[in-house]
Amino acid sequence: RCLGGVILAKDRKYASEVIHPFLRNTGPTISPFNSWLLLKGMETLELRVQAQSAAGFQVAEFLENHPKVAQVLYPLLPSHPQYDLVRKQMTGGGNMLSIFLKGGKTEAFNLLNGLRMVMISNNLGDSKSLITHPATTTHSKLTDEEKVAARIEPGLLRLSVGLEDPQDIIEDLDRALAEA
Repeated sequence: RCLGGVILAKDRKYASEVIHPFLRNTGPTISPFNSWLLLKGMETLELRVQAQSAAGFQVAEFLENHPKVAQVLYPLLPSHPQYDLVRKQMTGGGNMLSIFLKGGKTEAFNLLNGLRMVMISNNLGDSKSLITHPATTTHSKLTDEEKVAARIEPGLLRLSVGLEDPQDIIEDLDRALAEA
C-alpha cells in the first residue's frame, strides 16, 4: 500500500558527502499514515510471504508441465539454472514466476485475454495474483538487442502469485491456456 525503506552505505565518506545532503534537502521521513500502513503490513508479512511462496511453487509446477509452456523460471523448480544454489540459500521460492509460452506474443496475449481471476497489471507484488507482458509494458522502451540480452521474449509473461487459493489460480491459468 506504500513504499518505505532504508538507505545503507558501506563508505562513511559517501554517506556523509552524498547521502546525508540529499536527505537533508529532500526529506527522509515518510508520512505518519504511510508509517502506520507499513507497520500494519509488517504484522502479517511472514504469513503472506509463506502462503504466496507455497502457492507460487504449486502454480510453477503446474505450468512447467503444461504443453503450451516452453519454460518456467521459478527458483525451487529443479529445472531452474541456479537450483543448487537456491537450495543452499533459500527456504522458499517467493511468488514471482517467469513463463515462456511456445506460441509467442499471440499466445501470450490470448492467455492474458482469457484470464478471469488473475488480473493484468504493469505492477507486480500485491496480495492478488497479477500478470504482465514485459515486452510491451515494463521493458517496452528497451531496444531489440537489449530485450534479447535480458531475455524479454515475445512469449514471456511474469506472474505474481497472490493469496487466492492456488487451485483457483491454476484453474484460471489452465482455462486461459486452453483458449489461447
